[in-house]
Amino acid sequence: MTGDFLAVDRITRSFGGLKAVGGDAGLSFSIGKGAFLGLIGPNGAGKSTVFNLICGVLKPNSGQVILDGTVLSDLTVSEIAARGLGRTFQTPRAFPSLSVLENVLVGADNEGEHVLAALSRRWRARDAELTEKAFDVLARVGLADRAADSVSNLSGGELRMLEVARQLIRDPRILLLDEPTAGVDPNLQRKLSALLAGLHRDGTTMIVVEHNLHFLLEIADRVVVLQSGELLAEGSPGEIKSDARVISAYLGANHAA
Repeated sequence: MTGDFLAVDRITRSFGGLKAVGGDAGLSFSIGKGAFLGLIGPNGAGKSTVFNLICGVLKPNSGQVILDGTVLSDLTVSEIAARGLGRTFQTPRAFPSLSVLENVLVGADNEGEHVLAALSRRWRARDAELTEKAFDVLARVGLADRAADSVSNLSGGELRMLEVARQLIRDPRILLLDEPTAGVDPNLQRKLSALLAGLHRDGTTMIVVEHNLHFLLEIADRVVVLQSGELLAEGSPGEIKSDARVISAYLGANHAA
């Protein structure tokens, strides 16, 4: 896997004696710098567990995750984030007592996208350049006109766009998005698709877990398919759509490639 920007190398993870990820051989896949990888699979395939293993929320029982030559499995969550890994979650996270702009500014603190950072409002001592950057990323996700609003006024889709903005202000080297279209209306989905395509053109490395296959297969370079925590298939979107194993296990026997 030498030369890959991010390598998942033979990782396994068990819960209560049951292997959730990796099977007997361990799970391996990789992504090059600036590439866009889609991660798909049926419910329970282990997609979110893999994300948690990459981000350091969980530690593998065996194997390792390597980002640009650094073994992430040896680091804490905050140390991994400080090395340029950004991640959104299936359920959007925001500080309800803060404005949209303030939520983005909290995200600018590599060590502290957490309650203490929000309560202390540490970012207020930062310079005007950071605030300008926060407005820029809000504009990029279509929320510039909501900057002064409370996040409690945002729709579910807008909260997801806010999560992306909170990661973008940190200029992530690699961005992991977990179900970004869940609860997002078609109009916002189109905006999200254009946003991710633009980030890809700009050279941002991305891994996206998504159930909306049409959305993902339109914009990803390559797709990894998981089944029961193991690698079922990988290839280009065209190859995945025509792979008999994927059609049977994930897309359904009646799917037309």
